[in-house]
Amino acid sequence: MARWDDLVLAVPRQSSGRLEAPAAAMLLEALLGTQEEQLTLLRQLHRDVRQLQEGPFNAGRIHLEAAMKPHRTREEQVELLKSARGSFTDALGMERDKARSSLIALHLGFSWLLLGAVKDAREWTQLAHRTAVEAMKDILTEAAVDKGLTHNRYLDPALVFVMFFTSAATLGAGYLFWDRVISKRTDKVMRRALNQLQCLADYVDTVGEIRVRLGEVPTNVPRYELTHGVDESQFLSRVTIRKLISDREAMYFNGRETRKVTWNDSERSEVITRELL
Repeated sequence: MARWDDLVLAVPRQSSGRLEAPAAAMLLEALLGTQEEQLTLLRQLHRDVRQLQEGPFNAGRIHLEAAMKPHRTREEQVELLKSARGSFTDALGMERDKARSSLIALHLGFSWLLLGAVKDAREWTQLAHRTAVEAMKDILTEAAVDKGLTHNRYLDPALVFVMFFTSAATLGAGYLFWDRVISKRTDKVMRRALNQLQCLADYVDTVGEIRVRLGEVPTNVPRYELTHGVDESQFLSRVTIRKLISDREAMYFNGRETRKVTWNDSERSEVITRELL
């Protein structure tokens, strides 16, 4: 079993050219060895893992495993790698979930790399990176708009009526009570989202490091951080994804909007933008 860090270290720093046999074998072993890491990530995100255990994606893994056999000739390895690439392409075309799509795109990137097409490897790895960040945004967006106390379309309106009636009847005490109830509900929703985001953020960091090792300029590879805030009762009230652009510029996404923030020694400005994080 390999870890994400093992996969990063298995990617040789390079700008072009086909991998030598030892480096290719090490990369294949690390990629196939991260299967449990991939499944664990999807389970933590409450995603179905069957698509990575059967169908075209699994066929691609079988081709990669066959390519690792020491008795394979170079020609046989190339054919198996091309078959793996084709299977991963089919799997990506059938996939709709962004987290799984990112993992598939990463496998496509490595397939191209093993075939000596570094430029294609970079493009697919970039797609894997961007898609994983979009999955993070979706998780946060869903949490940010989940204001209901329940998911029952009949019970929620009734609770809203009770909240209004009891708050008005008690001249303020009811408002304080229901504010705490809602804060606890928000805390539960946001903490669940934060746990998922933290798991996905580790994977996003991994793909970003892989992009750099594939020869991309480090300043061109976005870095992401998670921040959060609590209310007066120490309930989690806010989670934010921060994209670091430079030492004086960043973008913040809170689940509803993106803010581009720039600052210097004495000034700071914020601009709401529709630009994707």
